[in-house]
Amino acid sequence: MMEKKTVHVNGVDLAYVDEGEGPPVVLLHGFPDSSYLWRNQIPALVEGGFRVIAPDLRGFGDSGKPQEVEAYGMQTIVNDVVALTMELGVRRPHLVGHDWGAAIAWMYAFLMPRRIDHLVALSVGHPGVFATPSIEQRAASWYMLFYQFPGVSEELLRRNGWRLFKEIMGRDGDHDRYLRDLARPGALTAGLNWYRANRSPASELRITRRFPPVLAPALGIWGAGDKALLEEGMAASGKFVKGPWRYERIEDAGHWLPLDAPDQVNKLLLGFLGTERPAHEERRPRRRL
Repeated sequence: MMEKKTVHVNGVDLAYVDEGEGPPVVLLHGFPDSSYLWRNQIPALVEGGFRVIAPDLRGFGDSGKPQEVEAYGMQTIVNDVVALTMELGVRRPHLVGHDWGAAIAWMYAFLMPRRIDHLVALSVGHPGVFATPSIEQRAASWYMLFYQFPGVSEELLRRNGWRLFKEIMGRDGDHDRYLRDLARPGALTAGLNWYRANRSPASELRITRRFPPVLAPALGIWGAGDKALLEEGMAASGKFVKGPWRYERIEDAGHWLPLDAPDQVNKLLLGFLGTERPAHEERRPRRRL
């Protein structure tokens, strides 16, 4: 078990792992994970010469768990990541995200192009694609609607020894560990609030703003066995990337790519991070003759 530290930033206590030396890589997990998701990637990246920072995002793991829905807006969580990197003296990290962590990484990348080096998104594509989901994607992500009912969702997920939650999760991810983590005081509501703050039906009524382009070199990775997110979300993300874009499909993996295909994910990360010249890299102006 890797040692965690804690820092208070943006009004919340964030627990995080900080290992290795070299160019910084920030790993962002999703629901209902924690930094433990990255246990196969952290040693490989450290051995590859990187400094790896893996926080428990707010609401998860050992970090603070505000109970208000509004505490989990995307901008607030992006600000958590910015504040954490500033606290740790990191100006321009590589950013790697899975699930909700990928959504945060995308938003971070297009809002702060000068504070990111490379971007890797696992499973979840650019929010511009997900803003207009197909009916097939709506059917696959039905659980997002179910999670919208405060109190009711929590009660039904816990009932009969977490039977419904087990049926939704199947044997995917760290399914046994999730039950222990979500049994912590306030943890289930905190996790569901990510969906309530960002994927409520009312959110679709808002006017969709134009997304600034992602200037950083970006890599999207999707598993062919993903039952929650269709390939269309990742494959179409390149149209929002102005920097170098690469898409990789892993056949023998589902939604939890860092666990289902750790060796392939590690190989892709080590082969991609630091290889492309950042799109925002400052260049000396040409001298006029």
